[in-house]
This record gives sequence, C-alpha cells and structure tokens, in this order.
Amino acid sequence: MPSFYLKTYGCQMNVYDSERMVALLSPLHYSPTENMDEADLILFNTCTVREKAKHKLLSDLGFLKPMKEKNKNLIIGMGGCVAQEEGEKLLKRVPHLDLVFGVDQVDELPHLLEQVQKNKRRLSVTAFDTDPKFSLAYAVPDQSPVSSFITIMKGCDKFCSFCIVPFTRGREKSRSPREILQEIELKVKKGTKEITLLGQNVNSYQYEGINFPKLLRMVDQISGLKRIRFTSPHPQDFSDELIECYINAQHLCPHLHLPVQSGNNDVLKRMRRWHTIEHYKERLQKLKKGIPHIALSTDIIVGFPGETKEEFEDTLSLLKEIRYDFVFSFKYSSRQGTRAAEEFSDDVSEPEKESRLASLQRLQEQISKEINETLVGITQEVLVEAVSKEQRLQGRTPNNKIVHFEGDPSLMGKFVDVSLQKAMPHSFLGTLT
Repeated sequence: MPSFYLKTYGCQMNVYDSERMVALLSPLHYSPTENMDEADLILFNTCTVREKAKHKLLSDLGFLKPMKEKNKNLIIGMGGCVAQEEGEKLLKRVPHLDLVFGVDQVDELPHLLEQVQKNKRRLSVTAFDTDPKFSLAYAVPDQSPVSSFITIMKGCDKFCSFCIVPFTRGREKSRSPREILQEIELKVKKGTKEITLLGQNVNSYQYEGINFPKLLRMVDQISGLKRIRFTSPHPQDFSDELIECYINAQHLCPHLHLPVQSGNNDVLKRMRRWHTIEHYKERLQKLKKGIPHIALSTDIIVGFPGETKEEFEDTLSLLKEIRYDFVFSFKYSSRQGTRAAEEFSDDVSEPEKESRLASLQRLQEQISKEINETLVGITQEVLVEAVSKEQRLQGRTPNNKIVHFEGDPSLMGKFVDVSLQKAMPHSFLGTLT
C-alpha cells in the first residue's frame, strides 16, 4: 500500500483543506505516514501570509532533492497559497517538484496525481474557479475529530492594504447551506461535538438570501451538536442580527475573535480596514450588554508603514480599555503585490518593530493573567480534545480557555467538569470534579 506524508502550514482553512486531501487520498489506498523518508507521496499545504515563512518553505524544499534522486517514483506536490501565488514558476524554481495545485483544485487532487503518474510529466494547475458559488467534495472518515473545522465561504473582497489573501484565495464565494448542514450532520454522527465555521471574512457569508446569522441559526438546530464557533469575522459586517445570535443561539460559544489590527484610526485608514475604532468599540459594547462575560480575542499588527510611537500608544490604550482575553500579535511583513507594498515605504525599523511587539505582548500577558486569575476556583465544562506534552488531558471551556488536567484517556471526546486551580496567561491547570 503506498503511503503519503502531508505537512500543513498556516490557518484553520488550510487544516480543513488538508483533512479533505486525506479523505480524497483514502479511496486511492494511500495510508498516512509521519516519516517523510518512507513516503511515496509528499504534499505541502502552504501559507503565504508572511514573506519570511514562504522563503523558508522554498528553502526547505531543497532538502527533498536527494530523496527524489534516490526514488524516481516519489511524487512531490504543493498546494495552498504559495502554490496559488507562484504557480508554474515553482516548477522552474524547484526542478524536483512534480505537482503544483491551487486552492480551488483540492477536489481534483486524485485526478491530478493520476495525470502525473500516467503521463510522467510535471503539472501546474492554479486557475481560480469563476463560479460565484462553490461546492466542496468532502468525505467524513469513520471517526471525526471531536472539534472540526467547516469551510462555509472562501476568498475576501475587503482588500486590506497589507493582505495577500484576496490574491491567493480569490473573491468571496459562499457555499450552499444545504451542503454545509449535510457535512456537519455527517461529522456529528461520526463523533464531532464542536464545529468552527471558517471563512476569510466569515460574517460576509451570503447565499440566495441566507446571510451569516441565518446560517448560524440553522446550524444551531442540528441534533447532537454541542458547540459552535466561527472565525474570522470583520468588524464592518458585525451586525445587530449577529449579536442577537450570541444572545439567543443555544450552542454558540461565548467567545469572539474580532480582528482590530490597530488602535489608531489613521493607521486603520492606511490599512484600508473600512472601520473606525469608535465603530469597533460600539459593536463590542453592544455585544457585552447581551453577553457580559464573553471572552474576546483579536489580531494586531505593529510597525505598519508610517506608524508613529503615538499611534502605537493608541493600540496599547485600546488593549487596556477592551481587556482582551488573548491577542495574536505580529510585526508588519511587506507582501509583494499588496497595496501597502506598492504605496508605502516599510519605514519602521526592524528593531523598533521588535520593541513594539515585545511591549504589546508584555502588556497583554499581564491582562490575560489578570483575567484568568478571576476564574480560579470556578468549575467549568471542558471538552476533552487532546493529550498535552506533559501527558495531561487538554480541553477547552466554552469561552475558549485551554485547561490541562489529570484524567483517564478514556475521557477523550467527552464533556467533563473541571475546577480551575491555577491561572497562567494562556491556559489553566485544573482538577476533575
């Protein structure tokens, strides 16, 4: 039986696409292996959000050349956003690469592999699907993960000046509610308890009169589904109707990840974010009136072109005011082809970016720890998802807090009550009750 090795980089949507690749390879009798040296097929599902990560990936591909020389039948393929961005140029840059396929060609993987094998020729297929709607082939394995991702839309029409995604994922397209619900129902039957709905701009979902809040209400009615999450929304599309879903939907978790990117309006304008800080805070204030204890997280970029120290201080002030539970923070990385790269000089020095990132992370770590310490002694429902590196069970609370605790592995996939005993900035130690 042939074996395959699959490495996934980047976002949750790539994780979901990789799960589909695994399902599509199963009927071809490929079995997964964690040892690249013994694989007959090596696949990379790639991410291009950061220029540095892209260059490291291309460098790492060079190490596969001796393997290809040793085994002429080995097939090496690349999908994801780097493949979409670079296309046929990759075949010229990496002579031992056999297959390059774009984000809209995942469903064609079996056919593309057959072409490579039968015709003994290298192949690049990266054209965007021009249909304004899209459908996904999906195959649910005998046992689904306890927590699963479901792509409901892809692409983005916002064109933030720093972001490469509209160029690597295309324009917004929504998937039919019927297909989404069918996939979730199948996964729930096979063991999934929690699903996360995915989209580059998930709350702009729109399909034949069904918007995102309406879709959420439909998903909320699925029998056996216990938890619903979604990512990533955009502040501009965060409607009153969506806030009502948080208040009324039975299974929507009390956690919101709402990217803000900067705490200064001038920076947001240069970023082409299409929202102001005032609008952003108003949306959160209205949400917290309905769900006072909702956990909040966000994305922030430091060192965007032209960002002054005063503008950066506005971002720190926003953190102090909102008091996020968690922040994903990044240094600005110029991406060729984006509006920011074309219009602005990357004029914040690397040491200054490092300094600002460190300052922001120190502040946020303090805030996160203070928030978490208020929860010590409280018992919360935890969905057991994994075994941690320390051989403890690991799971998440409804508001997305990670908890490590001692317990029998037979509890995997179950809901258990855990008393939160020790708070850390990013997780808890707890005990079963």
